[in-house]
Amino acid sequence: MKRELEYTIKINQERCTGCQACVLACSYHHSNVFSLTNKSSIEIFRNNQNGEININYNQASCDMCPDEEVPLCIQFCAIEAIQFIRMRK
Repeated sequence: MKRELEYTIKINQERCTGCQACVLACSYHHSNVFSLTNKSSIEIFRNNQNGEININYNQASCDMCPDEEVPLCIQFCAIEAIQFIRMRK
């Protein structure tokens, strides 16, 4: 199955708590280093004053973790705010 051609990842911004577990998992996949600022296809910014969360997902740099049954960001999102979305052909 070629996931990169058939699926994309959707992050439910209203459900996301800003924990950044997906960012850490993604950076580890890309660089073998857990980092909030390096090599992740997902960036999450949380304004601690008002609780607002902004998410940037770079689909071009996401390879959908081809060696994993499910991408790591989805595996490590405890509240299931990230999901596969099948793209229309």
